[in-house]
Amino acid sequence: MFRTSRMARRGRRAATWINELRLPRDERRAARAEREAERQMSLERDNPHSAERRADAAKGQRGLRADDIGPLGGGGW
Repeated sequence: MFRTSRMARRGRRAATWINELRLPRDERRAARAEREAERQMSLERDNPHSAERRADAAKGQRGLRADDIGPLGGGGW
């Protein structure tokens, strides 16, 4: 399910926004950009298809095709 409740997320977002007001404009912009970059990395990392893409890339680097790998996951000799 969800890690935190919707109200908790809203409260945390509001606290972040209020704390950001203390920073100068350039630092606010940098903090916002950093959070956005972290969010994007998190989305890419937590994507359910990313593990398959990494495995396909690793197979491609080794020169193996998908049908070269047997049911036990071992490569050919």
